[in-house]
Amino acid sequence: MMRFSPAPPHGSSSSDSASLRVVRTFDGSGGAHASGRGPETGRRAMFLCRVIAGRVAEGPCSEAAGKEYDSVRGGKGELVVFDRRAVLPCFLIIYKL
Repeated sequence: MMRFSPAPPHGSSSSDSASLRVVRTFDGSGGAHASGRGPETGRRAMFLCRVIAGRVAEGPCSEAAGKEYDSVRGGKGELVVFDRRAVLPCFLIIYKL
């Protein structure tokens, strides 16, 4: 399954952040763009990734976290993956607004 994920904010690494225990992915670039943090104008980036979704739950993350699920399907094409190793970046897309 190919999905889009916003790139980490400028100056941070995806491996640095202890607060990022999950990875939010989207089925299209629009959702990833809207959820990304960054300057209102200028260059932004997102990853095109392969995602191993595993066992997918429907509903809020708080109910599925730590149970028998590997990811949770959110609204509007969002998929929250609990194991960062299941998200495999393929391409980095850099674009200007």
